[in-house]
Amino acid sequence: MAWSTLVVCAAATALTLVARDPASPRELHDTPLRAGYAIEAPYAFRDPQGQLRGEAVDTLRVVLRRAGLPEPVWVHVEFARLLHELHSGRIDVIAAGMFITPQRAAQADFTRPTTSVRTALLVPEGNPLRLHALADLRRSAGTRLAVLEGSFELQQAQAAGLLDTQLLRLPDPATALTAVRTGQAAAFVLSAPSLRWIVRDTPGLALAEPFTTPQHLGQPDIGFPAFVFRPGDPRHAAVDQALSGYLGSADHLRLMADYGFSSADVAAAHGLSPPRHMVAVQP
Repeated sequence: MAWSTLVVCAAATALTLVARDPASPRELHDTPLRAGYAIEAPYAFRDPQGQLRGEAVDTLRVVLRRAGLPEPVWVHVEFARLLHELHSGRIDVIAAGMFITPQRAAQADFTRPTTSVRTALLVPEGNPLRLHALADLRRSAGTRLAVLEGSFELQQAQAAGLLDTQLLRLPDPATALTAVRTGQAAAFVLSAPSLRWIVRDTPGLALAEPFTTPQHLGQPDIGFPAFVFRPGDPRHAAVDQALSGYLGSADHLRLMADYGFSSADVAAAHGLSPPRHMVAVQP
């Protein structure tokens, strides 16, 4: 393709993206958000009827209604590409249980968190390798840990001293689950709610108990999932304001209980402002 053609195509693409972004407050209010999600129960998943559900999905639906905004257009994206797709303009908000971290907060606007989450380790039933901390995998250079690409658990594993050759980087929980079941990986590290969801329907696997949760920069292993917007999107403020009146309510606690979150999980995050400064642990 000639250079001139490339320039024309690039310009046309840019104009298309700009054209898709509503210009006026009224258009912003009436135009459905394009909500990016990654399949990871209990944050976002398809139920047996094919309906999109989950903690992040249902909470966003509620707060959009409270803000007077329409049902979003749902866009499936691999977790590792969510921030890229947000900045490219393909999606307007991330609803995937993405945790607030300083690195992410430097490039996007998070709402206040919806709950709090800790890390867990999925192992074969009986925990034959006696894995009770990520550092335990260092005993053998041939032992591999399944971890999602782009997740904070990847950084946790690296901080625990695991070699790159020990990290099996995968795009989604389903692939990581298969890796553990087939012996390609000795364990899978992810948020505790996600792994509890997996264990209840997967015979032969269990959570490592006890599990010494990783530490990051001296902070406790507790993460805060929230919704994520491009910097400057005025809908961020509207959604965050709607969240402030919903989080911790009886309706919110019932919704969270449906997805395995306790009132204590919610209470640990309730009242926190949209935090650019919070140090948190992935997804």
